[in-house]
Amino acid sequence: MENHLFVYLIVAYVISHVPFLGRYLAIFNTLIHESGHAIAALLLNGKVYSIKLFSNTAGEALTGQRGWISNVIISYAGYTFSSITAYACFMLLHKGYIRFILYALLLIALLNLILWIRNMYGAIWLGSFIALCGWTLHSGSSSIQTNLAYFLSSVLLTQSVSSALQIFMLSIVRRRSAGDATSLANYTKIPAIIWGFLFFAQAVYIAYLAINQYQNLKGIPTFTLSG
Repeated sequence: MENHLFVYLIVAYVISHVPFLGRYLAIFNTLIHESGHAIAALLLNGKVYSIKLFSNTAGEALTGQRGWISNVIISYAGYTFSSITAYACFMLLHKGYIRFILYALLLIALLNLILWIRNMYGAIWLGSFIALCGWTLHSGSSSIQTNLAYFLSSVLLTQSVSSALQIFMLSIVRRRSAGDATSLANYTKIPAIIWGFLFFAQAVYIAYLAINQYQNLKGIPTFTLSG
């Protein structure tokens, strides 16, 4: 069963380096990342004006909030939400809640498309993702649904680590252009490299927890359909 999991992780990592297809899949992590900023803003009584997804895998969430603490929490939420979502997906995989994972991801995509996405590429990408999940849930066999849930969860886990590594490297060589690490440095006066390292260390640790706990759990389902 352990090998079964690592096959998905390896495939997800390899495909992420395939031209065009790799970038398309990486947008999935960007969607979750930007949704993390949006959710944090709403929880702190702020506003979400727009989210944009770009073909180069970058994203942008425009939020409105008041207060220094809110700015820090919202800036920190993106990478954290990606890692936590990946961890949650792996726990749900163990419990056999395959359809629940797909419905949850479909709901996130629908909410973004309806409420927040404001650029053409983002709308087209979300439309294709919604169509994929919708068809799989409506017409796909239990085997197809299980494989898609495992694959998307693996993509999210590998991308949560690789994107955090990228921002860490940027915080070293281009600290003024290191995305959330730069924003947090501006808010807190703590160097961007510290935030970049924290994002990466956090992503690696949560990925380790997800894989380690999955390996140690008994009765891991291979093609279980429930939810």
